[in-house]
Amino acid sequence: MTKKAIIPQDILADGVDYAVLKGTPVRKGTVAAFIANIDLLESPNASAEDKHQAIRTLLDLAPSIVAIGLHQHVSFKNDFVTSIIMEAQKRN
Repeated sequence: MTKKAIIPQDILADGVDYAVLKGTPVRKGTVAAFIANIDLLESPNASAEDKHQAIRTLLDLAPSIVAIGLHQHVSFKNDFVTSIIMEAQKRN
């Protein structure tokens, strides 16, 4: 088996909005949305409701992050986010 560099189009061809990875549908923009919600959760200017919605979204996106394998290559500075990922990994 030859190992070669992967470009974004190898994962999602032009015009495709999602891929199924390890049995989990992963929509384009998932990683960016996950990070944006971490930023919102950590923002001192975010309202309690905004933070609550960010947490719900992080919980929803966590299985996709696990399917992508991002958690195997990065460490999140936020322990709460790490716990969300660990819980999603247990369920996968």
